[in-house]
Amino acid sequence: MLGNGYYITIGLNSYDAVAYESNGFLRGPENDARDMASIADGLGYSGVTLLTEAATSSAVLTELQQVAAKAEPGDLVLVTYSGHGSFVPDTNGDETDSFEETWCLYDRQLLDDELHAAWAIFKAGVRIFVLSDSCHSGTNIRRLPATV
Repeated sequence: MLGNGYYITIGLNSYDAVAYESNGFLRGPENDARDMASIADGLGYSGVTLLTEAATSSAVLTELQQVAAKAEPGDLVLVTYSGHGSFVPDTNGDETDSFEETWCLYDRQLLDDELHAAWAIFKAGVRIFVLSDSCHSGTNIRRLPATV
């Protein structure tokens, strides 16, 4: 490994029923997040795993900000998401299909625009690997800055 390794693994087996009008139960995402964390730990990475109730939009964005602040050029950041994905109408005109793709976090949907803003705060030369096991996840990373 060229530099340090960091990870954020996210897995949601259910969702706040008030926020989504359903708990959206899934069986495997928490196990996926734990397994990815185990792999990353085995490679000597340091990080955090956010499961179901802990996987809120503010927690995910805070963890991304924290790892962006410490990651240096040559470091690798692994971000994995396992859970529901969805889409909502595009309000800023940046989507060719007229929809923002989302990660469904415990409290609300996190827009691909918000993820794009999070990727943009990483220093040039930090390598970011994102694995999204969700529906509608294509544009969550398609606009990663070329310098990242």
